[in-house]
Amino acid sequence: MDTLSQLVDAAGLVITLRSPENREDTIGAIVEVAPRLSEDHDIKGNGLIVSRVGMYRVVWGVVHCPGGSLAVLTPLPEEGRQEYDGWARHFRIETLDPIGTLSERGYGVNGGGNGTVLDGEFARAFSHASV
Repeated sequence: MDTLSQLVDAAGLVITLRSPENREDTIGAIVEVAPRLSEDHDIKGNGLIVSRVGMYRVVWGVVHCPGGSLAVLTPLPEEGRQEYDGWARHFRIETLDPIGTLSERGYGVNGGGNGTVLDGEFARAFSHASV
């Protein structure tokens, strides 16, 4: 929980996802629509998943909340690569746009960054979330 909060505080961009599903099914839905997230990844001791996808990484996690689960996904350039144009386009095509399609399945997909999230319902649910 604290680590996801820190991601939102530190990252310039985050994707937020409110899911009516449990944590495991939400993870499954994410990798179903954005399968590159599962190709090369590590699960850290704090529960965060670090997916390496070409020129960028996505640090993400999913927690339980009343009525479903919540996910935060944060894109980062591959270490040593800072050119925004190169990796951002790939991130949009391979991760952001596919995650957005989950809204057609009843998921709340939004964003934020720099310490804020744009979805008020996500923020309220996050205050009651657990691992």
